[in-house]
Amino acid sequence: MRQKQSLFIGLGAVLLVSLTGCVPAAKSVQKPAARSASEVDYQPPPQVTSVRNIAGGIEVFGTAAAKAAVRLARPTGLAGQAIADKDGRWVIRLPASGQTEIYGVSETTPERVLQASGYLLVTQGGMGVVLRSGAGALALAPSMPARVSAFDVDREGGAVVSGFGPASMKFSVWVDGNKLGEGRADSQGRFALALTGPVNAGHHSLKVFGESIDAMLSIEAARAAALTSSPYRAVQYGPDLKVDWMTPGGGEQTTWIYGQGGAAK
Repeated sequence: MRQKQSLFIGLGAVLLVSLTGCVPAAKSVQKPAARSASEVDYQPPPQVTSVRNIAGGIEVFGTAAAKAAVRLARPTGLAGQAIADKDGRWVIRLPASGQTEIYGVSETTPERVLQASGYLLVTQGGMGVVLRSGAGALALAPSMPARVSAFDVDREGGAVVSGFGPASMKFSVWVDGNKLGEGRADSQGRFALALTGPVNAGHHSLKVFGESIDAMLSIEAARAAALTSSPYRAVQYGPDLKVDWMTPGGGEQTTWIYGQGGAAK
């Protein structure tokens, strides 16, 4: 999926402003022990690994650098924060909002501030999904039987189909009877396949067929309407959720989340 190169002025800019005020002043940071250039240059970004419903709210679990300050931020500002333990694990508890919410995830260490590679979406029902620019949405709660969990499309028609199945499952994807790719699930049974051709705006039939999957869905590939008042828009259609959102590169991407954790139709 291609991504526009214009300046991102939506969610990312808001998150950057909110985080800037949270970074310790230089004089208050103790100088870290000298490390090699490779150690300083490479540090994996923070990740969200799961979302769990609790009474009156949710718990967000993830990984980061040991002892890093981890923050979740909505477009309107800071939502929650925690300090990662010595193994880099963290959990942030958030009150239930009663609506779909999107969060930026970041970590702060003495060396730098790192943003997660995707945005965390928490549905009204408490399901966690990582929205990824130019890639397929990653549902954080795998389920069986094998199914399609998400369909992503950008303004140019670039599309990605995501889902679950047995580990290393082989499969192919067909749109309106035309084969647009084949792939294999990873060792954890997840797959996200970028289609080999564009999907034009409108209604289409999507078929994912393989060793352990035979899923047929009716998909809607309408392009996202302009996002003017918010960096995202979430609309419920029965058991499915359509999310139009602004990518860090400034383009709009549409993500359909199917069943919110239930079986594909």
